[in-house]
Amino acid sequence: MTLRHRPHRVLFVPLDDRPCNAKAPRLLAQLVDYELVSPPAETLGRFREPGHADQICEWLRNHVDTSLDCVILSLDMVSYGGLWASRTSATRTQLAQERLNVLAQVRSACPNATIYAFGTVPRLGTVTSSDEAALYLSHLVRYSVLAGRVAEKEQADERSRLSAIERHIPPSVLGEYLAVRGRNQEINLRAIREVSEGNLDFLVLGQDTAAPEGLHRQEQAALREEAVKQGVSDRVMLVPGADELGVCLLARFVHEHMNKVPTVRVMSTADADDVQVAPGEDRPFTQSLAAHIRLVGAQVADSADKKPDMVLAVNSPTPYGPSELRDPAVARLHRERARAFVSRAVEAAAGRGLAVCDAAFTNGADDLFVQELLSATGQVPQLLAYAGCNTASNSAGAALAHSSLRLISLQDKGAFDLAHVVGDLSTLRYLSLLDALISCERAHIRLLMTRFAEDWLYQARLRPRLAEHVCSGLRDGVFDLAHSYHQAEEIMRDGLTSAVSDLWIDQFLGRPCVSVGSDVADDVKSTVVLAELEETRLSLPWRRLFEIDVDLEFGVQLVAPGNA
Repeated sequence: MTLRHRPHRVLFVPLDDRPCNAKAPRLLAQLVDYELVSPPAETLGRFREPGHADQICEWLRNHVDTSLDCVILSLDMVSYGGLWASRTSATRTQLAQERLNVLAQVRSACPNATIYAFGTVPRLGTVTSSDEAALYLSHLVRYSVLAGRVAEKEQADERSRLSAIERHIPPSVLGEYLAVRGRNQEINLRAIREVSEGNLDFLVLGQDTAAPEGLHRQEQAALREEAVKQGVSDRVMLVPGADELGVCLLARFVHEHMNKVPTVRVMSTADADDVQVAPGEDRPFTQSLAAHIRLVGAQVADSADKKPDMVLAVNSPTPYGPSELRDPAVARLHRERARAFVSRAVEAAAGRGLAVCDAAFTNGADDLFVQELLSATGQVPQLLAYAGCNTASNSAGAALAHSSLRLISLQDKGAFDLAHVVGDLSTLRYLSLLDALISCERAHIRLLMTRFAEDWLYQARLRPRLAEHVCSGLRDGVFDLAHSYHQAEEIMRDGLTSAVSDLWIDQFLGRPCVSVGSDVADDVKSTVVLAELEETRLSLPWRRLFEIDVDLEFGVQLVAPGNA
């Protein structure tokens, strides 16, 4: 039985099958008691094996109907077979264009549903099809930066540098690289026209790994011009990132559907006018963060607003990396700053919700910052969200999507409490609604634990040691465990399972999630309390060290008044 007056259904086509793209949206939907339906896992492909785009298009045609509330789909999956496939030349432009005809078919089948799509602008170095091309990846990145610089500045010395680097790249490799960029640009331009034609209600295009200069800047400019030309610039956004776009659109739809605009007070370790550009991104992080707040359908709280819906504590990108923290003096200063900032954020969030975006470093958490966060927070399960994953924008989007939907789940709990106290609920209906509420709580804890387990325990602590062992001891590559997958995964499990268990015992076991009952009638309150961690399943889903899959089973208890 749903917490809502009727089930809300969302059809969701992910960017690929990685947990951040396929599993996280399901948990977020569960968090607010929405039904999210995705294509069968076997159609999504895996790593270098592209998804079955034609099968997914057929799946879409077979699953759209007038009962749907929303469709959210990845243009990269529908057009090419996923993010990895979008970086290769395997799909011809004509075929990708034909596959996009499914957008009009979906609109025709569910004219009243909200339809969102997300795509990507290619990264500086696309993944070309041949082994030979892979040898020239760094040259292609350099070529893109110089070509973008020449296009913007037309300086003779830059043109000569561009000609020199071009002579080092075989024509076939450079031709393939530019063809991939050209094809993807055509698809993104087509997607903007689909917004104009009414087949899409909103489109976000994320900039895959980039830099402040490069060919992508000209591509972005052309996309913005097309949006203006089509009269849809208010319904098309370009932001840095890729992996977070699906969950951001899910949050956006829930907010729009429920007529909610959460207000966010941003507290940052950086100054408001900081121009630090995070690694792999093309603009100052302050701009990226503001764009992601708009993307999820939230807004920055006015300075006069004393009661924003949440406080977002942002550990902003630093001008140095984790390796520099090996210097005791640097580490001591870094920890002191983290401790002071966390203390201010916890104090500011008193009576509000606290979400944490840990964007100091790429590909993992800031270890010292997390230590201070866990020490100061006290009740970690009551955080709205934490994310320190991959790029700074990935972290921002993940934290904002989770925290804003967590606010709604807490409001659902409040409505349930009110109905329990003043309504006329039968015992059966009460128990059914309570079961749905506990399911939402489980989703929140799984999301929270997954991020701490992957971003902090694995990426920041275990992975550097594991990568060194794989390269030196097992003599394999960290991005493709062709010969040592089972050994590496076993080492990962051995090193991480106990750490996850310790984190659960220290920060989650016996801790309350929410109280169930009236705030004005403490005698009828019960508390949902976290019990034992029953099972931890860990794997390397793409047979590389870059990400892990975390699957947890744990108990919860409903503790009666006086026993909490």
